[in-house]
Amino acid sequence: MPVAQIGEHFDPILGCPTKELYGMAGAIFLKEFFHLTIEETVSRYLLDAGWQYALNIVPTEASMSHATVERYMKLFAENDIAAEIFHRVTSALIEALELDVSRQRLDSTHVFSDMATFGRTRLMGVAVKRFLTQLKRHHRDLYDTLPQELLGRYAPAQAKLFADHKGGKGQLRQAVAEDLLSLVNRFADEKAVTGRTSYQAMRRVLEEQCEVSEDKTAVSVKAKTGGQVMQNPSDPDATYDGHKGPGYQVQIAETGGPDNPAQLITGVEVEPAHQSDQDAVEPMLDQLEQQDRLPAVLYTDGGYGRDENVVKADERDVDLQSPVAGADPQKAGELTVDDFVIDEGTETVQCCPNGNRSRPHRHQRGGLLAGAVGGYGVAEVVEYLAILQVQRLDRRQDPLDEPAAALAVVAEADLPPDHSNP
Repeated sequence: MPVAQIGEHFDPILGCPTKELYGMAGAIFLKEFFHLTIEETVSRYLLDAGWQYALNIVPTEASMSHATVERYMKLFAENDIAAEIFHRVTSALIEALELDVSRQRLDSTHVFSDMATFGRTRLMGVAVKRFLTQLKRHHRDLYDTLPQELLGRYAPAQAKLFADHKGGKGQLRQAVAEDLLSLVNRFADEKAVTGRTSYQAMRRVLEEQCEVSEDKTAVSVKAKTGGQVMQNPSDPDATYDGHKGPGYQVQIAETGGPDNPAQLITGVEVEPAHQSDQDAVEPMLDQLEQQDRLPAVLYTDGGYGRDENVVKADERDVDLQSPVAGADPQKAGELTVDDFVIDEGTETVQCCPNGNRSRPHRHQRGGLLAGAVGGYGVAEVVEYLAILQVQRLDRRQDPLDEPAAALAVVAEADLPPDHSNP
């Protein structure tokens, strides 16, 4: 356990005595290994004889609080102590299990942050309220110089901000943006204030959500911001993925040797949610190389396989194997919408690939054919399939059923196979 690194954060003389550091490091490790909550960790530390034996705790002297566990967890996370323990344990397991690391795979997963999700107006409002709360607590003289109208607007609890607003949403958002600009400008020269995280968060929200004039006297809210913006001042590193939501993205490398008795995670990289998978290959290769775990072959999905990544992997003697991004190539014999003669005005099929012309048909609301397939020849069956593709899939080049499949539909409908109607 990296006890020396933990000890650097405590004064050797001043302050209250710390917990026994080996025991605390072991407790945090066991908490994560067994996926325990903080409450469960405290309970195990105080009452579980197995834990007390492993951590060398005298049962009659055991004491632990929720805050103590949180404090040591913060030390582990902020100083990369957790990452160091992960790599030490992983190396030991690879050696003990004699795992083959020459074949690995890389993929990502989305991790949601334990934070409230705000709209843009509420995000700006919460940033202002958090700043005013800190200003009142630590700089009361500066707080008292602010207009009472402004202070009253942000006096309600966070969940009730702007609840009594009578105007439109756009008007409210503009008013909050003006409050942001006013406060950022008002305290820009107060070094005691600008060093506070609440002020820095407020200034960042202003920069990301608004357009400010060159003379810093006018502000307007941006129409769009993208995903690389703060989602909540309580978790400033979390960003937004358009498909998965706010939080983080985790890149995970894992062994993939077919003869391994078990597969093991070999590398982890945490990044903001908006990051592209294409940017994750080189950092992961750097991590694996540093830990002497570079594979000979690294398998990924199509999101990682740009030419630049293939070259960077090859420089490390790693064969990056990734499928080509894009639609699957058309197989021989498959039909697509382009194989049909289509009236672009009505988006109906005029003629099938076999040269058979379509019959008149009726449409239901939504554009689908009325009635069942029965009563139509092969051309009409293929026409039905084509219209579904045109109207439901917006002319995407998805393959249609082959003619043999259409014939099967005709057979089920008791139609003769000579393209005629009964």
